[in-house]
Amino acid sequence: MVSTFKLVLLLFTFFVSFSTFAENVGCNELLERVYGDYSVEGVERYRGGLTSKEKALSQLNTHVSIKEDEFMFWNGVIYEDPIYKIEAYEALGEEGSVPDPSERYGNFYGYGQERERIRIINVRSQETTSPSYMFEVVGDELWFFLDGWFYRLKKISSDNSVTSFSHSADSILDNNIRG
Repeated sequence: MVSTFKLVLLLFTFFVSFSTFAENVGCNELLERVYGDYSVEGVERYRGGLTSKEKALSQLNTHVSIKEDEFMFWNGVIYEDPIYKIEAYEALGEEGSVPDPSERYGNFYGYGQERERIRIINVRSQETTSPSYMFEVVGDELWFFLDGWFYRLKKISSDNSVTSFSHSADSILDNNIRG
């Protein structure tokens, strides 16, 4: 009986360790694919906020750069040796339940509702006082939600041609602006 318990415990430990290892490998591969330059290709209002329409639309065609040793946001913020963290969440929630504001991703606002998993990249500076940035990784795009506006960033290469690494979750947007 004790030997059976030990075997079950050993197998459980192995599967949990392997699962954690596999998840980390998947996150590292995703991070490698996310590295690159992005251009803001779409802007939509999804709820109220203080940012004016003119200010939000002024971000069209601005760039965000996510590289191993540097992060650059469209407003000129640069983080040297940024801290990146990839997280994944189940997209399917119980009908009728309202998640906490910190757990409201694009699907909550009607974007990418067909996804089963939501993948997030969090970007932080080495300095704890600097703001962090959170993007949803959807196909070859990054989705950024800020103050009632949804920004769709498309990955571009150095010669400005689009680089696609996955179309498993196509964007529901085009370059038109709603709202």
